[in-house]
Amino acid sequence: MKKFFCLFVIMTFALVACEGPMGPAGEPGESVNLETYYYTVASRDWKEIGGAGDLTFYQYIVDLDIGKRIYDRGDVSAFMYLVDDGNEVQAPLPYSIPHTDGGLRWTEHYTFDFDQGTVSFYADYLRGENPPSQEFRVVLIW
Repeated sequence: MKKFFCLFVIMTFALVACEGPMGPAGEPGESVNLETYYYTVASRDWKEIGGAGDLTFYQYIVDLDIGKRIYDRGDVSAFMYLVDDGNEVQAPLPYSIPHTDGGLRWTEHYTFDFDQGTVSFYADYLRGENPPSQEFRVVLIW
């Protein structure tokens, strides 16, 4: 009986002490890198790139050296700054803002994409008006 109890205790400690393999980010010497960039797009700087129905599509491109490593293995996130009940908040892109103006209902929509050398912000806005000035934050993680 003592043999079984000792075997049980040894096996319990052996199983509890076992660890699985560490992932690539958990290897000694590696760390996570983070860079943040801020952009303000003035209303006049949005460039019209098309439209459909009552909406016009706009784009604003910024140069940003994202690099192959971040493009292939990292993460790029973008946020826009909004004022909600007098408080500044950050909203992750894509983000939509519904509007009702008299009988007209439409949605202001913002999104982004990127390649290794640029980040492009997009806005869908009411035909005949440029989107308002907007502040964005881009975060690179690798």
